[in-house]
Amino acid sequence: MLSSLSPGFTLLMVIFCLAMTFGILMVSIRGILSKHQVMNRRLAGLPGKPLEIKRKSRKNLIALFGQHLSLPDAKEITRMRFVLSQAGFYTAQSVPIFYAVRVLSLILPQFILIATWWFYAKSLEPQKIVLIGSVLILAGMFGPSLFVQSRVKKRRQNAREGFPDMVDLLVSCVEAGLGLDAALMNVSKEIGDRYPVLKVNLDLLNLELMAGRSRHEALKNFADRLGLEETKALAVMLKQAEEMGSPIGKALRIFSDEMRTKRMLLAEERALALSAKLTVPLVVFIFPTIMGMLMLPAAVKLGEAFV
Repeated sequence: MLSSLSPGFTLLMVIFCLAMTFGILMVSIRGILSKHQVMNRRLAGLPGKPLEIKRKSRKNLIALFGQHLSLPDAKEITRMRFVLSQAGFYTAQSVPIFYAVRVLSLILPQFILIATWWFYAKSLEPQKIVLIGSVLILAGMFGPSLFVQSRVKKRRQNAREGFPDMVDLLVSCVEAGLGLDAALMNVSKEIGDRYPVLKVNLDLLNLELMAGRSRHEALKNFADRLGLEETKALAVMLKQAEEMGSPIGKALRIFSDEMRTKRMLLAEERALALSAKLTVPLVVFIFPTIMGMLMLPAAVKLGEAFV
């Protein structure tokens, strides 16, 4: 269908759509800033000490823009905030910033593409411009979500690797006579250099405990932020030990032994699965090469015989 349109008409439609989008974006940002300035002037006119209003960074502007977008319902916002917390974004403005980045990643690359075409690559056909623009739109639609998912996966892997060491340190601290809260603070200090993801989440856990939240609820939030089955099992085990009056050190020791056994079984499972995984490259790459080496002399002799 694009080939049936004239190049000039196609380019005109692209520029018109981008100009309309840019105009709507500028009007929205201007309205947001004007409302923000009016609110600041009203606050400054209140009796008492004048408020010192600072514009800290571009992140505040992006968050302000994201707050005025048509955001999803509260359930979707809660789910998105939970996913962003697993990715390491804990601020209150993380959800508006995420949606603002999604909108800007759809719009800004189009203007950069048109500007590049207009000033440096006018020989490029308009149909190719439309194709590149479509690819950029798809990248803008799915790029931020893929980035967040990749970050969640990396952080979860880092936490999974460090969790057995964290449990062992926790056992050592509790058996040395520290309380569970003090042991968690000590483990957070000791484990931070090698496993920063666990350190951040342990710091948040300690802050929740110091703020007065119950230990069970704080541990549950800790497990939800990491998204690991091991952390959920640890939270349930500590809750049951506390409710039944069992010694925390003994329960942690049993849990640590089970974790060590589970880790060994997982390593053995991966080792046994390695032979099955090697079958595909063996059949696809190595076996045809060996067959070619074996059959090549016979093929040469047959060719010489017929010649």
